[in-house]
Amino acid sequence: MSQRRTIAQGAALLAISSYVSKLLSFFYRIPYQNMAGDFGLYVYQTVYPLFAIAAALGIYALPVIVAKLTLHHPEEKREVLWSIFFVLASLSLVFGLLGWIIAPELALLFGDPKLVLPLRAVTLTFYLLPVIAVLRGMFQADLEMRPTAFSQITENAVRVCLLLLVTYYGVSIGANPYQIGAAAHVTALGGSVASLLLLLRFAKGRIGRPVVSKRHLKRVGKVLLTSGMAVSIASLALLLMQLVDGLTFVNLLGDTMETKIEKGIFDRGYPLLQFAILFATSISLASVPTLLTEYRKKNDAATRLHLETLLRSGLLVAAAATVGLFSVMRPLNIALYQDDKGTVALSWLAATAFTASLSMIIISCLQSVDAEKYAFAGVVLGLVVKLLLNIYLLPRYGMIGAGMATFGGFAMMASAQLILLNRKFGRVTAGRTFYVRLMQAVVPMALFLYVVERLFQWAGFETRIGAMFEVGLLVIGGASIFCIFALRRRVLTEREWSLLPFGDKLYRIHHRRKII
Repeated sequence: MSQRRTIAQGAALLAISSYVSKLLSFFYRIPYQNMAGDFGLYVYQTVYPLFAIAAALGIYALPVIVAKLTLHHPEEKREVLWSIFFVLASLSLVFGLLGWIIAPELALLFGDPKLVLPLRAVTLTFYLLPVIAVLRGMFQADLEMRPTAFSQITENAVRVCLLLLVTYYGVSIGANPYQIGAAAHVTALGGSVASLLLLLRFAKGRIGRPVVSKRHLKRVGKVLLTSGMAVSIASLALLLMQLVDGLTFVNLLGDTMETKIEKGIFDRGYPLLQFAILFATSISLASVPTLLTEYRKKNDAATRLHLETLLRSGLLVAAAATVGLFSVMRPLNIALYQDDKGTVALSWLAATAFTASLSMIIISCLQSVDAEKYAFAGVVLGLVVKLLLNIYLLPRYGMIGAGMATFGGFAMMASAQLILLNRKFGRVTAGRTFYVRLMQAVVPMALFLYVVERLFQWAGFETRIGAMFEVGLLVIGGASIFCIFALRRRVLTEREWSLLPFGDKLYRIHHRRKII
């Protein structure tokens, strides 16, 4: 099997495992909220970004850094891997113990002193991070993606199962939301143990004896604290947006039960936003190997062409996902969370899907061509705007203001990333014709969704079952109309359709039968 084919298959396997992991991460919030309520969701979600940042580092950012360092020094692979492990182990120990000690101060930063227990539970997830990240990076450097992919799915599946069992038990015995939230976060340790055992089984006989090298320790430490930091921050944009909300929501609106419930209602929206972004970012993940190949050949014209192709494919999916999520938010809120509280604020988050998806696509492109500093700068700028807008809008409009601030933060982030992309590669654009044709596909779908939603409201189908039926009709009907018009108006070329899930099949059906 050729190396190129191996890389392509490995990238596809990692993409699939990423989808499955994110789907698991999305779906468990629904039963968790149904069991623990909006207040319980507030407790869990407020400290969740800290856990998710650590998890994302172990799954995505750090293994990539480990793989790059190993590939740059193949003749000293064992020394590099052990040096990375010792550096990461030291950092994890320091941050884990520090997090446990300063948990009361962190809780005050979040505006809720009772969050100490959940915060300390999160710090337990730090200690297994180094060995998991190094093992995954070792396999990725050898172009073996199966261990990483299977360990990702195993980790999330075990964690979600344990989390739901613990939550059900906690609610049944009458534990308070803070205890339930802490227990839910502790279950991540079970997922990490399962993942580690699987990785160790794959790595049997390949680890070798520990080797300490001061030269490598210094080199690894420098890389992790410079480009490693840039990769990590750029990969965690959505989680950092949630962290800004956690640090400002209660502090700006007051430490009251009503505020915390409002925060819990607002937190319903981030999993939905993550789900919408998933489809657009999946395209960028699948296309990175081809982009990287052209970039390594120093073929500027081909690189720019591939970037524009990737941009158009991603924008098509992002536009459809954004309009669709925005239009179905009210019945979706009822179907998933039992009522329509916070629908206006959640609609602002839905509208954010377009700019957030664009940001994630460009970040993936920049990271794949060793331009992490550009991605890092765009993310930091977006976070600063989000923080400033939260400070201004939250006291005035409550959770609706938080939704508006997230929209503004990602809009600034996407604009900055696009400017930086053009600075790196010259003018990269989807083209005026593309946007005109995209609107010709989006508008009919939006009209259909608006009319059907109004008819359901008029008919009074406000039950959870009715809302589920409405969401199903809106999703199937809206997606069908969008695909029909997108194909008829030739929004994408055949090559661009092939980047989309089932896109090549849709294009062939349209081309052969002309029935779409």
